[in-house]
Amino acid sequence: MVGSTAVLTGTALLGSTVLLGSTVLLGGITCAASATVSQPKPVSPPKPSVTSVTFAGASGPGVASPVITLSGFNFGSSAPAGTSDDKTKCGTFPGNGEVYGSRIQFVDDDNFEAGYAGTVGTNCIGIIVVSWSDGQVVLRFGNSYGKADRWYLANGDGYAISLDNGIYGGTVTGLKSAS
Repeated sequence: MVGSTAVLTGTALLGSTVLLGSTVLLGGITCAASATVSQPKPVSPPKPSVTSVTFAGASGPGVASPVITLSGFNFGSSAPAGTSDDKTKCGTFPGNGEVYGSRIQFVDDDNFEAGYAGTVGTNCIGIIVVSWSDGQVVLRFGNSYGKADRWYLANGDGYAISLDNGIYGGTVTGLKSAS
């Protein structure tokens, strides 16, 4: 620029906004300008969506945990981190799976809950993640399953399952009677 002086100053502020200011001197005339440039806000990952749940195994007390298969999308590539549920307020159950805060939770009517850990304590039944992919999650219950009155699933029980607050519910079907 002939016969002029340009001074550019920039200031970065904490956060996602950058302010740029400039002063330009042209032939004795001073011009000031500023602009605000905002960066896009981070996008939250999509919530998991369960489209179906199937149950396989036996029904009743004293039987092994059924296998629970959740199909859907946006589950992520791996299970969330859990905490051992071997020592509970209900007793010690080696191999009882894990609790996941509110990240994975199963509720069978008013009979039992599994997988939850909160400020008031943890569930007596943990959850074991058998496999996990973005479109399918396979779970079973820990070793305390079936050890107390109505700590087991039966066909016709209402249930709800939550994965990162993506909630799905229905009626248990597909279990075989224990022989």
